[in-house]
Amino acid sequence: MQKLNPMNNKGGKRRRPTRVVTVLAFAALAFNLSACGGPESAYVIGASLANFIHTDRVPIDYIAEYASGQECNLLKSIEDGGPLCRKSFTRTVIEPPLYCYRTIGEPSCYVSPDPYKTGAQTIR
Repeated sequence: MQKLNPMNNKGGKRRRPTRVVTVLAFAALAFNLSACGGPESAYVIGASLANFIHTDRVPIDYIAEYASGQECNLLKSIEDGGPLCRKSFTRTVIEPPLYCYRTIGEPSCYVSPDPYKTGAQTIR
């Protein structure tokens, strides 16, 4: 297993932590400090819970969204196994077109145009 060396870049200079690491470290520090407080920490937890109930997003989502510039949602990433942050969380369902033809009883619909080569006109 290879060890990571902070001096391993080309110039031999020490690499600075990325923006994501900085924001996450600040969030962890703020969370730890709120645990030491009195009733104020209960207010912060209550506000976070109310926000979660209303938006289905946890505070980490906002921090990661700020750091990455993309939409972030922890619950959806756990649900579908995808990444935490994405360009969009809207799902698009692509359905094949239906080709419907008049028949004696009800219209018959197929996924391919005129599958029996009868020359029928589509009604939809």
